[in-house]
Amino acid sequence: MKKLLTMLLAMLLCVGACLGLTACGDEEEGGNNGPTLYVYTNSGFAPYEYLDDNGKVVGVDMDIMEEIGEILGYNIEVRDIDFEQILNEVANNKNAVGAAGMTKNEQRDAIALSSISYTTSVQYAIVPAGAISQSDLVDGKLPLAKLATLSNKKIGTQTGTTGYYMVDDAINLDDGDLNGSGASVFTYKNAIIASQDIGSQIGAVVIDKLPAQSICATNSNLECFELDAEPESYVLYFNKQATALVEEVNAVLQTMIESGVIDYFTIKHSGGIVD
Repeated sequence: MKKLLTMLLAMLLCVGACLGLTACGDEEEGGNNGPTLYVYTNSGFAPYEYLDDNGKVVGVDMDIMEEIGEILGYNIEVRDIDFEQILNEVANNKNAVGAAGMTKNEQRDAIALSSISYTTSVQYAIVPAGAISQSDLVDGKLPLAKLATLSNKKIGTQTGTTGYYMVDDAINLDDGDLNGSGASVFTYKNAIIASQDIGSQIGAVVIDKLPAQSICATNSNLECFELDAEPESYVLYFNKQATALVEEVNAVLQTMIESGVIDYFTIKHSGGIVD
């Protein structure tokens, strides 16, 4: 299937000259003889990046990067590091990319150059099963709930993520939904580790939708629900000087989006946990 997808992408990219991309040659060109693109990620964010049974980093983002490497002739070398260090590495290396379910925002845009958005997400809360009542919901609609539902709770988040900043602002800003509510925020290396403390050290975890659903799917003692917040766009981040590379990658991403390849990768790695 992977080779079929690669061939499909190569053919689609070649149609209409495809902005003059190098992908229009033999799909095997480049490969191990091409330059290396260093992919920085954090493996605690299934289904986008996680460790398989052999300890290899796999996931939606890794499949996307492998396809980009195949099409554009790059060797892909994955480096699994702390999430908050990813942009620092990208900022210091023209042949680096951050691929870690990264939400596009102004702070990151000031450090690195983003690709087009390849998917969107929303923030979810993970809580003990049965912890959500009808009165907690927005207009009584499950599973949407207000952030204030987490009042008076110790809330776990992944360091440097949208979830962390959303919860931190909600607690510390004067007009925040959790300001003065008794809520507090705690940071973890990833949401999987944080979820293991629910019910003992913390009362909830806030993280993106599919990682939250992935965690709850394997733990019957937990449930998750969407928070009433704005959707966010996932992008890849590159060195500020890598403008030509980003232009090429954007063309590949657009083709992958339009041909359903990214949707396929998402279904493949989420075990069918897709709306």
